Amino acid sequence: METQNHWDNIFKNVEYTNQGWYEKEFSQTLKFLEKIENFENKDIFVSGVGISEIADLLAKRVGKTILNDISPQALETLKNRIEEKNVEFFEYDVSKTFQKKCDVWFDRAVLHFLLSEEEKNIYFENLKNSLSKGGYVLFSEFAKQDVNYCANLPLEHYSVEKFSSLLGDDFKLIDNEVFEYTMPWEDTRLYLYVLFKRIS
Repeated sequence: METQNHWDNIFKNVEYTNQGWYEKEFSQTLKFLEKIENFENKDIFVSGVGISEIADLLAKRVGKTILNDISPQALETLKNRIEEKNVEFFEYDVSKTFQKKCDVWFDRAVLHFLLSEEEKNIYFENLKNSLSKGGYVLFSEFAKQDVNYCANLPLEHYSVEKFSSLLGDDFKLIDNEVFEYTMPWEDTRLYLYVLFKRIS
């Protein structure tokens, strides 16, 4: 509940364009999603969607879009904005056990807030129980850098090697890139984008 209140407070009181992860456009994310064959028709689970307008773009596809966030405030904002019928709004903590069948799992910088081994283990169990064989997972997390907090919360840095270890041999690396993101106040942060395909 404490974490939920933290994010509710941000989404309620901080202007969207002043949030530290605000994106004017989504070319970096779309560059990776477009590597997925027949992406237009894939069912996608979006972890940590917040109130990002990437949700509006994904909702216009043929495939189902499951928009997840721990914040009911964020999801209520999206519900008032998105009218497409093939959308599910899923308020849930992804470090707790659940299953949502999907062809694509997209994590928008949620995983790096999960610090305990138990949280991370449950997260990856959820991912593996939800993602179809032949499905894809795209991570966008903090890369190694001298920044240890985001939104006043501690975080963990990620590397390609760490992702490969956590996913195991059932997943094949497709592509990766370290992307320098410019925040609304012109500071920069390094995000690691990594795309894997489930091969078994």
